[in-house]
Amino acid sequence: MLKSLVFYGLIALMLVSGAARAAGICGTYSVVPGDTLRLISEKYYGVRELSPIIYAANAGVIGENPNTIEIGMELAIPCRENMQTPAPNAFLALVTPESRSAENMAPRFVAKSGDTPFVRQDNSGIIPEVLTAALRAGGYQNAVNIIRPAGISDVLRESTTPNAMLSFPWAKPDCGNAAALSPQSVYVCDNYTFSDPLFEITLGIFTMANSRLAMAETAASFEGQSICVPQFHTSDLLVKNGIAATSANIVLAPDFRRCLAGLETGVFDAVLADYQSFALMVPSGNTMVDIPAFAQKTTLHAIAYSQNPAALSVIEMANSGLKKILLSGEWFGIVNQNLENVSY
Repeated sequence: MLKSLVFYGLIALMLVSGAARAAGICGTYSVVPGDTLRLISEKYYGVRELSPIIYAANAGVIGENPNTIEIGMELAIPCRENMQTPAPNAFLALVTPESRSAENMAPRFVAKSGDTPFVRQDNSGIIPEVLTAALRAGGYQNAVNIIRPAGISDVLRESTTPNAMLSFPWAKPDCGNAAALSPQSVYVCDNYTFSDPLFEITLGIFTMANSRLAMAETAASFEGQSICVPQFHTSDLLVKNGIAATSANIVLAPDFRRCLAGLETGVFDAVLADYQSFALMVPSGNTMVDIPAFAQKTTLHAIAYSQNPAALSVIEMANSGLKKILLSGEWFGIVNQNLENVSY
């Protein structure tokens, strides 16, 4: 898979790099949920097939995979004859009091895709069960209907619709330190409200025991290495530690299992993951190890789109109920049951 993505990138560069260099840059575009390079090409050039021109001008920002642009990325738009300038993204207008009152759909919750102890394929797991219990304790009376869009852009786009209440799980970024955040986290910090912590995790970087990265202590050790990030997480840890600023190739994968498989087969040199998922999903006796210098604690949360009053009301219920289930011991019961019973 990785080889095919690299091949696509090389073909795109060969086809359009000369034209892009000659044409100049006519503006920039900030990636929003739901965007792809093909859709951005259509906005500016009227057709989707010219997306390689945009990719060629931004390959250093996007990386080898043109299909994994991140929300918040600033993309340079090469000039072309008869190009059109799209209207500004009316993103905040997606949710207005009028559209909410006209919407006659049941409330729903948006969870990231993948299969971890935090959210399993059948929508059970620590986070949905803790969140449901907190909502009930906080007075929320509707059903907690969960949808699972395929990608992070889809999760964020769905979470802005009028009937979307909360999306989860999200690791809390250091929103006060933009220099330590990925573009996606900057976007989330600017547009969403976080719940109180639902669970604590420890993030880290993992590699094979015989890898030269096993004893890495500085960002420079990752020069030229390939690092897989499951879309359940963000690349903030790599940004904060300076790894993202090196020549490391950071690849976004659909789920944790794809990263593990790629690490084991040598497609990736390292994987960003949380220790809890790693302990539960990696078979005993496997020769994968953590790189101790980069371990970092963080917390998992639900988020509400800040322009949706109904969602903000629901997050207040969740926060109120969370305090109650912590005091009653229900939170501990849910967590212990999930960690004891999950087997992979």
